[in-house]
Formats: sequence, structure tokens, C-alpha cells
Amino acid sequence: MSQKAWLKLNILFFLMISGLILAFYFYLTTKTTAASNHQTTEIAQSNGCSIDLIRESPRQGHLVQPLYLADIDVESPKFSTLKLDLSRIILEWEQEGRVSSVSVYLRELNEANWMSIGCDEPYMPGSLMKVPIMIYYLKQEEKHPGTLNTELVYNRPLHGFPSQAFRGDSIVPGRRYKISELLRYMIVESDNNATYVLTTKLNQEQYSQIFKDLEIPVYDTENTMYTISPRQYSKFLRVLYNATYLDEKLSEYGLELLSKCKFRDGIVKDLPAGTVIAHKFGERGINYDMDFSESAIIYQESDPYLLTIMTKGSDVKTQTSLISTLSGEIFQKLGTN
Repeated sequence: MSQKAWLKLNILFFLMISGLILAFYFYLTTKTTAASNHQTTEIAQSNGCSIDLIRESPRQGHLVQPLYLADIDVESPKFSTLKLDLSRIILEWEQEGRVSSVSVYLRELNEANWMSIGCDEPYMPGSLMKVPIMIYYLKQEEKHPGTLNTELVYNRPLHGFPSQAFRGDSIVPGRRYKISELLRYMIVESDNNATYVLTTKLNQEQYSQIFKDLEIPVYDTENTMYTISPRQYSKFLRVLYNATYLDEKLSEYGLELLSKCKFRDGIVKDLPAGTVIAHKFGERGINYDMDFSESAIIYQESDPYLLTIMTKGSDVKTQTSLISTLSGEIFQKLGTN
């Protein structure tokens, strides 16, 4: 073989080897990248985690679509021990016949961590529905400034209201009240008379839109058998805290009213004095079946959380006592984390 032919053969061999090395390099690089991408997908799939977004309905001519709420659909493992402890307490009360059903929804408001015990079970909300009525009028104030200064007259209705185990001060028949005053009586005192006046003046279609916007079953104020779950109801307090449905000023206004609620049993009772709590309770009973519930934002130092507890039973005071017990347990456990 000539020297020239030998040189060509060496060059060809060198090119083949170089090509194989480069091909192997690109193979490894591609494999690593593909494996990394595949792992990310695998993690997402193995967690079974997705994010649900609730936005304002698209409006013609608008380029923005505001976000109301975002939900990760998987409970946080952070609360697994707490959930077991709460479940034991609930089971004990149910086995003793003191309550027939209890549901809990807990959510850290500055993080995505949440847990539930039967949070999709339906309950009759009673006075809890005074919060969306408040949101309706605050929304009217946002759209039509001065609404809260509008005066309404309270004329006593022909029919009575359901009895209340817990009640505060009430408005007086024949007197005129600003809507802002009626909201205070309705939320702070849980006054059914103030609620009656506000209910008769609201626009049902616009009121129903609040429920549609937040993907909550629409509530007709005449429907005495309406039910809602703890997870669904908690949306009302969440949008107030996030100021995503009303502007910041009016969201603050609503939460300030809720923080002055005079009901001091239930969620509030076993918590340290001075703790800021924006909350509302509700009771609704038929014969010996009573639904008693409470929803609250507890401002625990720098980690506020939302807690909604709904119960079924035959004795309001017993149900209230259980809510106090569960609330105290949660506050203590979250404070040690």
C-alpha cells in the first residue's frame, strides 16, 4: 500500500472515530435532557396535582381577565398528623352521640397548604349567608360610590324569623338606617331584622352573580333548604382576604366588620385573648336536627389561616363546644410548627 493511500485510510479512520465520539456525546446529552423532562412530568403525574383557576368571566372589549382564586387539588402532607388528631376527636364525639356529622376545611392563607375532613359535605348555612349579602352591598358601593350611605326604613315583616340560639342587638321598626349601619347589625350582631331589610332591597340577579363568579351553588334567599359545603363557603372569606373580588379598601371594610362579630363561643372561645379573628357563625334547624357552623380567618402572628367547621346534631351548645375544641387543637398545633 502506498504512503498516500495509507494516509487517506488514517484520515478516514480518524473521521469515523470522531464521528462516533460526537454521536455518543449528543446521544448522552439528549438522553439526559429527555430524562430530566420526563422526570418532571412523572413527578407531576405521580402527585396527581393540578391547579384550578377561577377567573372573572371574559368581558367584551377588556384585555384583562382578573383571577379570583387558585386551588391546588391535593391536600398538603404537612397536615397529615393534625388531620389524624382531629379525626380521632370527631369520631369520639360521633360515637358518643353528641354530634351526628362534622366537616372541617383548613387553609393557610399565605401558602397553598390545606386539609379537609369531609369538606364537600352539604350543610344548611343559616346566618353564614349574611356574608355574601355583605359582599353584594360592598360590590354595589364599589360600582356606585355612596351606596353605603343610602337610608332604608325597617318595617316589621308579617312573618317571623327562625329562632336564634345566639343573638345580639336589633334594629327598631319604623326607623331609618344607612346601609352601612344595617351591615353592622347584620354581621356584628347577627340581626335577622337588618338582614331582612337588606335582602328585600337587593337585586337577585346581581346577587346570584357572586355565586356564579365563585363557582358556588346559587342561593335563593327564599330557599330554606339550601345547602353549601365547607370548601365552597370558604371561598367568600378567601376572596375578602385576597381582595380579589372587591377592591382592597372594601375587602378591608368587610373583614373589619367580621372581626367585630360578638359571638365569642365556637372558634373564638379557646383561642388566646387578643387574637384577631374575622368570623361568622350560622345555625339552621328543623325539628331536632340542627346544623351549626362557623367560618373564620384567624390571624395567628404572621401565618393567618382560614378555618370552616360545619356540624350536624341536636344541641347547638354541644356542637358549639366541639367547634371550640377543634379550633383550640388546630391553633395549638399550628403554633408549634
